[in-house]
Amino acid sequence: MLLQDENLFLLLLVIQIIGVIVLLATGWRLRNLIRQYRRLLTGKGEIDLEEVLVHLGERTKRLEEGLARVEGELEKNREEARGYLQKWLLLRYKAFANTGGDQSFSLVILDRKGDGVVLSSIYGREESRIYAKAIKGGKSSYPLSEEEQQVLARALSDKTEKN
Repeated sequence: MLLQDENLFLLLLVIQIIGVIVLLATGWRLRNLIRQYRRLLTGKGEIDLEEVLVHLGERTKRLEEGLARVEGELEKNREEARGYLQKWLLLRYKAFANTGGDQSFSLVILDRKGDGVVLSSIYGREESRIYAKAIKGGKSSYPLSEEEQQVLARALSDKTEKN
């Protein structure tokens, strides 16, 4: 029984020595890490890490404020752009059989909401006339000729619009 107690004592002593060695190595490594951390915070040049982080935080805040301002302006510009004339289409045609060439035309100019104008020029040998008809929501309160209806329908169905 005494031999077993001695073996157990030696085993515990070896484990304890290994534990102390591991504890010393960990303490030494921790001390080195703390030293490196302090060196980073105090800096060796004109600026230290803490100042760099504060500067980056302030710069990030300014950039976020600027980005919010730009996003607001972009949305305002998008809203304004809905009222700009964005679609136009020209259709030339021969209004009368006895005149040469496609001298007559209908021109539609619309914004994104379908508001705008149809301009038509009827060319004849003796005279030419120009008509303007308001368009609201893709419809006119005035009767439209076949050519005007055609050019308006084509302009409204134009698939090139970007949202």
